[in-house]
Amino acid sequence: MRKKTNFFYLLCISFLLLSSTTFAQKDALKTADSDFKNLRYFDAIDFYKQAFTNLQESTKGNAKATKARILFQIAECYRFMGDAKQEVQWYTKAIKANYADDNDLLYKADAERQLGNYDDALTDYKAFKEKVPSNTAADKGIESCQKAAEWKNNPTRYVVTDMAQINVKNRDYSPAYADKRYDELYFVSTRPGGTGDNMDVDIGENFADIYDTKEDKNGKWSAPTPLPAPINTADNEGPMCFDHAFKTLYFTRCGVVKNKGVHCQIWSVERKGNAWGDPVMLSFQVDTVTYGHPTLSPDDQEMIFASDMPGGYGGKDLYISHFDKKTKEWGQPQNLGPDVNTAGNEVFPFWHADGTLYFSSDGYPGMGGLDIYKSAKLGPDKWGKPENMKYPINSEADDFGIIFEGNKERGYFTSNRSGGKGSDDIYSFNLPPLLFAITGTVRDKKTMGPVKGAVVTMVGSDGSVSALQTDTGGHYSFMAKTASERYVKTGNSYILSADGRQIKYLASQVKATVSTIGVSESKTWVEDFILEKAVGALRFPKVEYALDKAELTGNSKDSLNYLVKLLKDNPTIVIQLDAHTDQQGSVGHNKPLSQARAQSCVDYLISQGIDSARLKAKGWWFSQPLISTAEIAKMKTKEQKDAAYQTNRRTEFRVLSFDYVPKGGFSHEDSLKMIDPKDIKIYGQGAEHHDSTDNGGGQGPNENSPNQPHGPMMPQPSENMNGTIYKRN
Repeated sequence: MRKKTNFFYLLCISFLLLSSTTFAQKDALKTADSDFKNLRYFDAIDFYKQAFTNLQESTKGNAKATKARILFQIAECYRFMGDAKQEVQWYTKAIKANYADDNDLLYKADAERQLGNYDDALTDYKAFKEKVPSNTAADKGIESCQKAAEWKNNPTRYVVTDMAQINVKNRDYSPAYADKRYDELYFVSTRPGGTGDNMDVDIGENFADIYDTKEDKNGKWSAPTPLPAPINTADNEGPMCFDHAFKTLYFTRCGVVKNKGVHCQIWSVERKGNAWGDPVMLSFQVDTVTYGHPTLSPDDQEMIFASDMPGGYGGKDLYISHFDKKTKEWGQPQNLGPDVNTAGNEVFPFWHADGTLYFSSDGYPGMGGLDIYKSAKLGPDKWGKPENMKYPINSEADDFGIIFEGNKERGYFTSNRSGGKGSDDIYSFNLPPLLFAITGTVRDKKTMGPVKGAVVTMVGSDGSVSALQTDTGGHYSFMAKTASERYVKTGNSYILSADGRQIKYLASQVKATVSTIGVSESKTWVEDFILEKAVGALRFPKVEYALDKAELTGNSKDSLNYLVKLLKDNPTIVIQLDAHTDQQGSVGHNKPLSQARAQSCVDYLISQGIDSARLKAKGWWFSQPLISTAEIAKMKTKEQKDAAYQTNRRTEFRVLSFDYVPKGGFSHEDSLKMIDPKDIKIYGQGAEHHDSTDNGGGQGPNENSPNQPHGPMMPQPSENMNGTIYKRN
């Protein structure tokens, strides 16, 4: 059982026992054992070390075994104090001294895992499993190490930041919102200056008090001040919560019950203006049981807390109590059951506004000591299978006491991970929004230069339709639509196309498809388009005819299907089919032949659903050869001349206009391609095309940053989104 679950995170003993130095010198080991039994681990360590030194010169037969036990007991003290580094050191010594307790190997493995030394922990867990195959703790430890490594290599999108303005070298933990504006925090601290300003011999620090700090408009937190009496006392005051009107505070107090040892209870106190009433202990509690860590349901009618009540599933379990409106009392607690509770410890619950239960546990496979879990509400007093919050919310250390700012994905929690100011620090967290963007360049097919004024249209599976005009560089970018809305949203698919009818360009032949479904990181897709200028004769796949006839042969219909698609992609164009013959034969023969061939093409297009009003046929016989008769005459071989004649035999098309309108109006699909130019924004013009999620990375609250917690936070990603950029070749 780690320190956070030891009587609810060191909120247990509120008394001081006098130690006699003279007595300790006479029997240091007996004194150490007494201190250990009474949870005075800080003092016990000194006496164990003194006893070990006294035995160094001893030649008694049991001295070796006694020294091995002392080494183990020192390690145990550090385990209950939560000093994993010292644990590893002293358990290693106990193992080398052949102390007869197999748990030393298990506890050493746990400590290695808490230090993030997963390879060493795995080795120890496997060794323990070989020695004690019936103990399933090793299996949980092995699974924990494997999952921890995976989670660290694949972190979630949460951003975690040390609350450096609040934290000190002492323990700071279990924050709670104290105001509906979420700019005031209560938290627990063992820093000097509190009401309980005496040494807690369990941990070697001051007794814990509840402190208050407020955030100003610039995001700076005020110097924390302890709450006045009668809330803070000489006892330990700790983890708390407010009702949702912020008028009643429920908090944990741990002290001595006469003749019954140290226990924790839940108290409530009413706020009266700027003053407080007298705290009242909740009536369902008995003085032989420990209670603490209260959290309230969104309607304030139910309370979940942690307790070691008899009949539970492990060390500390989570219980629920219902408020009786008639009696104005909290009812008898009910265990949340094995779907939530384990053989380990479940503590520090938080009831989210959406009903989700968050809590910390060491009973499930996790990264370190206490991990934070979430469990979805399934029904009255019923929650689903807990889900680990993973890295970076969880770490190899103890992570606990999470709170959320209403329904927003931001808040605070506590961790004793490395890199903080003290053994326990308060951290802020937020889940940055997924930022998706689609950008690219539109270029001219012939020159490959940028096309200014082309329209890129994006149609979403959610029914959205957006369009942007390219700038002078041919660029477009679907990024931020407004200060709070983006063009590309999560969970959708998009089809993009480019069109240039206003500037005499045909629509892009290829559409781009982008999907954000299942994408869990911010990303930018690059989709470029090529447009063809609708000027003069335009080539398309070769059309073949029967010899000296207008009948379509070979793959001619496939070639003409190219035009079917082009006409559908460009629903306003009117085209002319131009058929050309070679110079062999007379004008009288070739002129009607070319006209008939052009008409054959038109007839096929009509058969495929193209309106005849959009089509014209023109036979040019050999009046517009690509290779002149004189040039052909100079060719030396028949093969060269036949190739030249074949080049001249061709069918082309040209765009006559872009203003076709069908009699019955455009179909819905076609109307999506016909966005009025006045409704199209030119990329780069206006703030709507610049990402507004980066509000300067300030230290304070910002109403325009809906996913950023109040307080010191990492800046939101700027428009580069630090994500993967995908480019279609």
